[in-house]
Amino acid sequence: MSNVNFKKLQRTMLVNRVVQTLLLALLVCIAVYVQSGFAQQGKPGQFFSSVVVAVIVQLLLIYPIYKLAWRDVGIEIESSVAGLTPEQTAALRKKRLLGEMWKVCGVAFYMAFVLMVPDVKKAPGARLVLASTIFSFLLTCLMYFQCFNFAGRKRVKSNDQ
Repeated sequence: MSNVNFKKLQRTMLVNRVVQTLLLALLVCIAVYVQSGFAQQGKPGQFFSSVVVAVIVQLLLIYPIYKLAWRDVGIEIESSVAGLTPEQTAALRKKRLLGEMWKVCGVAFYMAFVLMVPDVKKAPGARLVLASTIFSFLLTCLMYFQCFNFAGRKRVKSNDQ
């Protein structure tokens, strides 16, 4: 694997860092907005509860997300090798599509979950569920990008040695 060109992977990792910064800013803005909403309701303790639920969900998802990111980095590295045959390119495309399908399914799950939660005015606990779901979604996206960058750095370093 000495013919590997890591430029595309490094550009992807740079884009991931920018996206992480934007997601973190969005997470802070939403946290401030949600926290003020809980304070207006007179239930500021629910904000902390929603954060705890989001962290627990992250602990449950960390291994599958890390494995997906590690797999995506491997596909990215394999596709950057010079002189791939059309069959190898097609196989890598199938692998990449499978990874993309898993990511789309994750986003669709969160969207369906948010859309199925009743209106905040109708159900008193809906704000807690929505806040936990939105925090969990943003943290899941952040975690994927962090895992991707970690796996990318680790694989680039192991190939350099």
